[in-house]
Amino acid sequence: MTYPKLVRSLTLLALLTLLSSIEVGCAKSSEDSPLEASDLVTLEDAKFDANSIMEPAVLEDTQAFDAAAIQRFFERTPYRRPSFLATYQSNGVRASDAIYRAAVANRINPFVMIVRAQALQGLVGTQFYPFPASRVEYAFRCGCSSDTTCDPAQAGFDRQANCLARKLRQNLDAIASGGETAGGWAPGRASTTLDNQKVTPKDASTAALYQENPAVSAGKGDIWLFWNIWQNYAAFLQYIGPTGGGGQGAWIGEACKGDSNCIAPGATCATSFPNGGMCIASCTDGCPSEVGRPESFCADFGEQGGYCLPKCNPSVPGSCRKDYECRAIYQYGSKTVSENVCVRGKG
Repeated sequence: MTYPKLVRSLTLLALLTLLSSIEVGCAKSSEDSPLEASDLVTLEDAKFDANSIMEPAVLEDTQAFDAAAIQRFFERTPYRRPSFLATYQSNGVRASDAIYRAAVANRINPFVMIVRAQALQGLVGTQFYPFPASRVEYAFRCGCSSDTTCDPAQAGFDRQANCLARKLRQNLDAIASGGETAGGWAPGRASTTLDNQKVTPKDASTAALYQENPAVSAGKGDIWLFWNIWQNYAAFLQYIGPTGGGGQGAWIGEACKGDSNCIAPGATCATSFPNGGMCIASCTDGCPSEVGRPESFCADFGEQGGYCLPKCNPSVPGSCRKDYECRAIYQYGSKTVSENVCVRGKG
């Protein structure tokens, strides 16, 4: 999948013209809208196709972002301010950890839940805890039979995130086993959306998304809005598809299939490492850094030399990829300075 470049400049007149031309049912000018104006701006060269919303490899890219990357996103959003989700916890679980755990458990790209949270409730763009509380505690309407009747057992952003990820996994599994979702959405089969538009999903991922977002352009939470916010966030994060699967774009600590996948200066792909390999870089001092990319540390491995490995937090579950563990290692050439980094597990 190729993602378009950000629009470099828009005059006020062009922006107003663009916003007025988008046929969606909610806008930032409405006081009851949770959206940001930029959510309704389409990136240059982005072409919406109602039949193809997201490729399967992207929807199922569980390793796209770890909990630390999600936390950084909440702290530095595309809206030039932090989201309240950076500090919010539900049932004792931080929002970034809840998203990541749900993604890993259900093999779904974590940013699918994040984009949905913005499209439905505007949670990413909200700096302070919003009201009514149901916008957060029942963000994806799991356990709700009406606007005012919801199951207390489903309350909490962590439970809502897991519910959405689980539903998407069930949709994909249903298509794989029976050819269609519970609602009849299937690849290659024409269906009619709630806003009376004919759609023929190109693939299982698009069908799975329509099962949860069964309207193209009816307003709050529709599939166009989900698609548009996804494009904006992907551009902001410089996400270009599954690492190791798209042939490019892997940073230090991320999965890879060969040296050409690793874009950090001096990085190579350690294909013998578990879970899809890892981009590493030999070092004697500092390590490559780039805004929006995971931080790394020049770890000392004795006679083997120094290697840049991704930093981690041992107190945060999922801080390292599967089959790796977070462990303190001395800095190359030092016996006093150390950092926690992701290394191959002992198991």
